[in-house]
Amino acid sequence: MGYKTGRDRVSRVNFAKRNIISGIVKQIIHLVLAFVIRTAIIYVLGVEYQGLNGLFTSILHVLNLTDLGFSTAVTYILYKPIAAEDNKAICAIINYLKKVYWRIGALILGAGLCLTPFLTYLINDDIPSDINIYLLFLVYLFNTSVTYFLFAYKSTLLTAMQRQDVVSNAYTIINTTTNLLQLLAMLLFRHYYAYIFLMPVGTIVNSIMLQYASKKKFPEIVPKGEIGSETKKELTKQIKAVFIGRISDVARNSFDNIVLSMLLGLAAVTVYDNYYYIYNAIYGVMGIIIHGIMASVGNSIAVESKEKNYKDLQKFNFIFMWIVSWCSICLLCLYQPFMFIWMKGKPGMFLSDFDMLLFCLYFYSINMTYVRSMYLDGYGLFHECRFTFIAEALSNLVLNFTLGCFFGVTGIILATILTIFVLNFITRTNILFKYYFVRSPWPFYLQHIFYFMATVFAAAVTSYICHLVAADGVWGLFIRLAICVVIPNMILLICYFKNRQFKESYLFVRKILRK
Repeated sequence: MGYKTGRDRVSRVNFAKRNIISGIVKQIIHLVLAFVIRTAIIYVLGVEYQGLNGLFTSILHVLNLTDLGFSTAVTYILYKPIAAEDNKAICAIINYLKKVYWRIGALILGAGLCLTPFLTYLINDDIPSDINIYLLFLVYLFNTSVTYFLFAYKSTLLTAMQRQDVVSNAYTIINTTTNLLQLLAMLLFRHYYAYIFLMPVGTIVNSIMLQYASKKKFPEIVPKGEIGSETKKELTKQIKAVFIGRISDVARNSFDNIVLSMLLGLAAVTVYDNYYYIYNAIYGVMGIIIHGIMASVGNSIAVESKEKNYKDLQKFNFIFMWIVSWCSICLLCLYQPFMFIWMKGKPGMFLSDFDMLLFCLYFYSINMTYVRSMYLDGYGLFHECRFTFIAEALSNLVLNFTLGCFFGVTGIILATILTIFVLNFITRTNILFKYYFVRSPWPFYLQHIFYFMATVFAAAVTSYICHLVAADGVWGLFIRLAICVVIPNMILLICYFKNRQFKESYLFVRKILRK
């Protein structure tokens, strides 16, 4: 076949490197283009249009619950037959996924059509007069559902095969072309319809490209055959749990904009969404690193010992949390100066410094869970986590509305941070160590406490130095960026230099760079 066996560790490293590099290129291009388009929408059309964009995107994230977590669960189920090079089992699983995705597309389309008459109740503000929100929403709805009717299952196959780079490259090519055409159309016609009608065209072309790439890379993998009763039973069990987990993710990521729109209006959504966009851009880079090695970790769990995987967890977590610490400090020192340049000091387009600080803490707390979640997903502990998913979702929704009513944006961000730390990080870490590693999680917690203390110290010193910079504007931003590149990494190096994890991680990174 066109892939290595699960026992080839060098191959896993190479796949991971390729996936991460292509993912980072994809993310950088996407961020630049998305930033330009977002800016154009705000200045050419108005803040209400960007608010509608954020609101509809959040609503469709909710509707995507009908995915039921199939792609995540199926990826987990695929690890073992891929490691064993069992083509027959792989084809049967992909065939099952293809059939289910058609049903999911129909469910999303039906649910969206039922929701359409009630859109005005989700907007506490005047709607732009030149926009038909029902037509607009239907375009967004079609864009979401059409992927399931085409070749969405091919993306799952490529990811499980450790070829996420193929998915990233296809997205980069099509998304870049689509975004440039959207920008040109919006500037020429100065109307939101000119921008939005091109979106589903890009989605369709991207799906076709994935089908072509998958067929070329793995021609022997075609959707045919039926999965066995045991596999179907395991899939059903895991899918139910992953579905509950998706509710938790939606409650955390998508309901913020919906609650803000209902309580404060579209302008508040735009302000929050601008900060969330910057947060999500950096968070997306973190996700690329994790997704780039996710299939390799799943493969390692399938064929390696628990002891080796535990050492890998500690090593990956140390490297990742160093990056997270540095990014959090950069956000703290550069958030407001960048927003001031971007919004040209426009009144009403900024969050308070305290809310900005909460966004940084939000970023740090959610990334604390990333490496651990790789091993949870790779071992398939979705069922064991089902009650924590429910608890996080309900707590986040209740706290969002409660704290949002009293404290606005501050309350919504704070609600998210609390639920992430208590009901995501702590409870699911306990589950991982209980059911897979079978050891105490306390050494892992103590490591995170040490990482957090080092981050706070480095953040305080770096922030103080940045506040001494008198220059404003672009020049001031670059001076602060230079400070953020040097100072926090020097402090973290001093804090970690004698740490065992630092030495092991240093040797690991040096080995990869040499290759």
